[in-house]
Amino acid sequence: MGSFRSLLSYTALLIGLISFAADSINYVFTSKYIQVFFDEYHLPPSYLKVVQILFLVWNAVNDPMMGYMQDLGCCGMKWIMDRRKVVLYAGPVFAASFLLFWFPWSTSVGWLTALHLLVSLFIYDTLLTLVLSAYCGLCVENSRNHQDRVRVIVYGEIFTIVAGLLIYPLETMPHTNEHYWLFQTCCVVVACVSAALMAYSGYHLKVERPVNEDHQLEKFQEGEVVVEKKADTWKNALQVSWQVAKEPRFICLVGAQFFRILRFMANENFLIVFTESLLVNNGFFEKNSGTLGLFYILARSCGSILFLILWMPTNRFGTQAVIQSLNILSIFNVLFVLWAGMDNITAVAVFIILENAISRCGWQGFYIVVAGEVVDTDMKTNNRKTPFSTIIFTLKALFNKPADQLAPVLVLSLFLEQGGYPQLTVPCQHFYEDNFSNSTLFNSTSIETSTFSGYPTSQQCTNYNQWMFLALAIFPAICAIGESIFVAFDQYWRRHIKGKTGHLGDD
Repeated sequence: MGSFRSLLSYTALLIGLISFAADSINYVFTSKYIQVFFDEYHLPPSYLKVVQILFLVWNAVNDPMMGYMQDLGCCGMKWIMDRRKVVLYAGPVFAASFLLFWFPWSTSVGWLTALHLLVSLFIYDTLLTLVLSAYCGLCVENSRNHQDRVRVIVYGEIFTIVAGLLIYPLETMPHTNEHYWLFQTCCVVVACVSAALMAYSGYHLKVERPVNEDHQLEKFQEGEVVVEKKADTWKNALQVSWQVAKEPRFICLVGAQFFRILRFMANENFLIVFTESLLVNNGFFEKNSGTLGLFYILARSCGSILFLILWMPTNRFGTQAVIQSLNILSIFNVLFVLWAGMDNITAVAVFIILENAISRCGWQGFYIVVAGEVVDTDMKTNNRKTPFSTIIFTLKALFNKPADQLAPVLVLSLFLEQGGYPQLTVPCQHFYEDNFSNSTLFNSTSIETSTFSGYPTSQQCTNYNQWMFLALAIFPAICAIGESIFVAFDQYWRRHIKGKTGHLGDD
């Protein structure tokens, strides 16, 4: 009961509502916008490629830009440096920008539809970055106490789960011509509810940015002291960026989360591929069955459940210790499945569940807490009057974003393409389907040497599965080891800096 009471916090609830509102909007956006623009607005695929390239450039630029604006100011706008006011004012506008996607400018003129998508993506992503960077700032500036920060992240994780469950029916709703009006209506409802929640949270939040009490005492001392100037903002922004980027703890944070994102994105992108190749083709699941659907839901949801279970150990032992423990468990999981082999289908199924649970557990939440410690360290080390939370979060996002695109490229080039993916995917599916349906007609010897008309040989499909199995097991192990190395260095620097400067908000 005492543990439950320690989880209760009205401030954490209000910050969690921001996460719920943003996640509700983003779930619908990510699952539907491509489908809608292709199926409803008839966007030519060639235009989509141009739009995505332009968007990727803007997406890389606007992250640090929003961080600089919130921590250093812009054009005399005082409200943009207040996290609460950013949520209060920009939150409802962000919710409204979500509606830009669902009301067509044209369904017959390709370039106009492409312009519609480009403008909508630019506006939506800019406001998303502005609001979420303020949210991340609130998560770490709510308190410099480790337990309070973990509690805020736990609330965010709970609301993320709830948002996913509530939005799931909308994600599966048909958006054909006769039903599209219903989909539009639901999007308007989601936007209105999200706007109301963000406005409510922004209005009622009472969070003051922490102030470095030693700032005035050290302001005129010699050494690496930041000269805080209001003029020449962009020069100051570059100076601050360099100070942050060269800090050992920031480097460790970026490196550790980079490997975690690689692992998370590999599981996110290839979960269905691994499952169908190693479990469905071997008869463990029936394709398109309800059991298979439940397996996918379990694989994607266990990470959040595990994170909630671990909130008390995280409070007691610290975030880095929990991350290292999970990585040790991952290595044992890999060794177990390699020992069992790909023919032990039950072991492969258990491995997939455990691997997805561990890789998804706190892949954002843990590192928000660690980033909070980095913010505290930066404020002490560089003698800042107030924390530069959003600069640190947006710089971290800038350096980590390549991992999103790099993960599938690495898995494909290092493993799957060696086994003939994707050329052998469909042929091997047909091979195994016929193998099971005609199992009484072929013995193992004839299968090894036979080549069915239009099918690959059994040896080719076995090689295909072996590379699939290696990708499933080895790539997570590499990422876990890489993440552990950076976390270990971070633990060293954490003790080193704490020994020099004292308390850094990690108790």
